[in-house]
Amino acid sequence: WVNGKLIIDNGDGKPLPGNSIPPTIPEFAKINLQAGQSYDVKLEYSRRAGYLSTMGGLVGVQMSWASLNAPQDLSAYDAVVVAVGNSSEYEGEGFDHSFDLPEYQSQLIQSIAKVNPNTVVTMFGGTGLKMSDWIEQVPVALHAFYPGQNGGQALAEILFGKVNPSGKLPISIERNIEDNPIFETFPKFDNQNSLAEMSYKDDLMLGYRGYEKKGIKPLYPFGYGLSYTTFGYSNISVTPGVAVGNTPIKVSFDLTNTGKVGGSEVAQLYVGQQNPKVERPIKELKGYKKVFLKPGESKRVTIELNDRSLAYFDTKTNQWVVDADTFNLSLGASSQDIRLNAKLTNSFRQELSTTTSNPLPRSALNSVNVEKPPVKTGGVFDQTVE
Repeated sequence: WVNGKLIIDNGDGKPLPGNSIPPTIPEFAKINLQAGQSYDVKLEYSRRAGYLSTMGGLVGVQMSWASLNAPQDLSAYDAVVVAVGNSSEYEGEGFDHSFDLPEYQSQLIQSIAKVNPNTVVTMFGGTGLKMSDWIEQVPVALHAFYPGQNGGQALAEILFGKVNPSGKLPISIERNIEDNPIFETFPKFDNQNSLAEMSYKDDLMLGYRGYEKKGIKPLYPFGYGLSYTTFGYSNISVTPGVAVGNTPIKVSFDLTNTGKVGGSEVAQLYVGQQNPKVERPIKELKGYKKVFLKPGESKRVTIELNDRSLAYFDTKTNQWVVDADTFNLSLGASSQDIRLNAKLTNSFRQELSTTTSNPLPRSALNSVNVEKPPVKTGGVFDQTVE
C-alpha cells in the first residue's frame, strides 16, 4: 500500500500441488511520486506452509524500487550500456514467465535512449523477450542469454571490439507473442501458480519451421547473428547429385571474409523435400560448420549429409523413410538469410532402420542405451508422466 492504496498484490502464495519448491515470482507496479513529498508505505507478508527454505524456496520477502527516468547527465557519456531481462526470480523450473520485459524495463530503455542515442542494450534470459517496443530506438542490442560467472568479461570483450562475436540464435524471436506459431496453445500467464491444460497441436511445426509454414516473419529468425565483419558465399556443389544408399552427400562451397577484421561464420545447411507425401516443414536444419577467416581469406567448406538427413519417421512402420523425390538444399547465414541453393535427387524410396541409420558413432549409441527403467526413490525430484 502507498498512502492507503493497494499498489501490488502477489496473491496468496500457495505452492503448486505436489511441488516442494514453489516458484515465487515478483510482482511489480508503477507509481508517480512527487519530489519533496512524503509517502506512507505498508507491506504485509505471511509465510505459507509447504515451502522449502533451501534450493530456491521462499525464505523471506523483499521490496525494492527504482526510477524509470534517465538521469540527464547520461547525455555526456560516449555510450550507455543498459542491462535488462530476466533472472532466477522471474524465470526457472515449474512456472512460465511473461514475454514482456519485467519491471517496465522497456520504458527504461526508451527513456535512456532519448537522453543518449548511443544506448547499448544487453538482454539476459533463457529465451526470447519482447524487443519490438524499443529495438528501432537503439543502435545496438545483444542477447546474452545466461553467460555465467565470466559473462561480464565476455560481454566487455565483445562490446569493446576485442572479440568478434559469432553466435547464432538457437531460437526465433517474435515481434509480438501472438506471432508465435503455437501461441494458441499457450496457457494464459497469471503469476498465481494456477494449473492449466496445454495441448501440443503443431507436431513438427515448432520454432522456425512453424514460422515458415504459417508465413510469419519473426523479428529475428533462427540462426541469426551479427559480426564485425561480413561473409560471402559462392560456388556451391553437391557430390553425388543423386542420393545412393548410405553414401555421404558432400555439399561444398566457398566462404570468404569480405570485411576488414577476422571473424568466424556459422554456415547453415537446410534441407526441404519438394513434394512430400506427409506433412513436413518447408526446410529443416541438417548441418552447419563454424569457420574462422582472416580479412580477405577464402576457404572451401564442406558439410556432409547422410540418408537420415532426407528422411522422416513413419510411425506405422517405426522406420525412417526417404521418398523418391527432389530435395532443395539451402545454404546461408540464418534460416531466413539463404545465400546459395542446390538440388539433390533420391531416385527410389528407402526405408531406414532406426539403429543402422543413426548418424551417431556406435560408442555414443551404446552410452545412452538404457536396458532397465530407473528405480523411483520416492524423492522430491521423481516425476510421473502419464
